[in-house]
Amino acid sequence: MQVSKPYYFYLWVHRFVDDQDQIITRTCFGITKNVDDRRNGYEGHVGHTVQFARVWSGPERLIRELETRVKTDFTEYLVRGHRNFQYEWIKEDIKFDDIVKYVEWEVGNFIGVEPVEL
Repeated sequence: MQVSKPYYFYLWVHRFVDDQDQIITRTCFGITKNVDDRRNGYEGHVGHTVQFARVWSGPERLIRELETRVKTDFTEYLVRGHRNFQYEWIKEDIKFDDIVKYVEWEVGNFIGVEPVEL
């Protein structure tokens, strides 16, 4: 049986100032094959250092399933943008710690998915 290369699921907290000068804090999530390259991509978009708050690794199939469950269970809280495009950003209504608890609970159902020390 071929073992897949590890994939990573990450959470990132981003604060920004909106057009009404309000500070907004949202949680971003996603998957990647390479954590360093993904961080570089975000840094190129936002113009400053990015540090993922939590990362889990495991087989690609399980990490993709984890991401799908987050998208499904948080669908009404995902940020929508231009042309109603759905982003992998969870609205500020949901606290980061609650998202972490949810992910940790889901990860408990996946043998082979483990937290990564940052």
